[in-house]
Amino acid sequence: MGRIGRSFHLVGQSYRILMQDKELMVLPLISGIVMGAVVGAIALGFGVDTSQIERGGSALYVPLFAMYVVSYAIGIFFQAAVVAGATERMRGGDPTVRSALAAARRRVLPILMWAIVAATIGMVIRAIHDRIGFVGKILSSVIGAAWSLATFFVVPVLVLEDRSIADSFNRSLGVFRQMWGETVVGGTTLGAAGVCAWVTLIAVTGLLSMVIGVAAVAVFALGAIFLMIFFSALQGVYVASLYRFAIEGAAGTGLDPAVMRQAFVRKTR
Repeated sequence: MGRIGRSFHLVGQSYRILMQDKELMVLPLISGIVMGAVVGAIALGFGVDTSQIERGGSALYVPLFAMYVVSYAIGIFFQAAVVAGATERMRGGDPTVRSALAAARRRVLPILMWAIVAATIGMVIRAIHDRIGFVGKILSSVIGAAWSLATFFVVPVLVLEDRSIADSFNRSLGVFRQMWGETVVGGTTLGAAGVCAWVTLIAVTGLLSMVIGVAAVAVFALGAIFLMIFFSALQGVYVASLYRFAIEGAAGTGLDPAVMRQAFVRKTR
């Protein structure tokens, strides 16, 4: 089985796990609602609007940093809950929204500390993008991509292991280097699936607009919300399944051990 074939197989198995616990999709929905409300309140409190952010005034970095910290903290917390719920299922349990949130809540301090670290890095990347012109845009993209890969497994480490922030980062980087090398085919597969889903939604909405007119906008809005929730939850399950196998050597409920072993591409010298 080639890399692409294995990737589709793994995503399919992660999908089946998610379908056993559809309630986990409630977590990204709650995350989006809470994040929108809190970040919006901060923006209004500081009097920040989109045009001001685009102009990049130095005075805006304080409220922007606050919004970064809050958005990262909320996003990571609920992603950690999805990972915890998926891991509970793979260990033979029957997760609920309450049990998933409880697992994330037990690790809320490390999650908050990591959110501050991630927000700081995000602000540095933003400053490079805004202040160094065309070169800064390229450099910020490269740094951002490298940071995303290095921290790919941070959330499962934070919620499933009792480690310091520095150890969590090193653990994430170590797992990525050991098991993935330079290739993350699963992320590409999920991205491609997402693009296909969005294209389908747009096409369906376009056809419906010929029949029901402006009411098709509501269909598109509902579909867009569903896709964002679904793929966010599926990403969490996929990362949890890969991390569990990498650390514990067990595929978990619904995952084929043979395929899992093939999923990791070691870096060749």
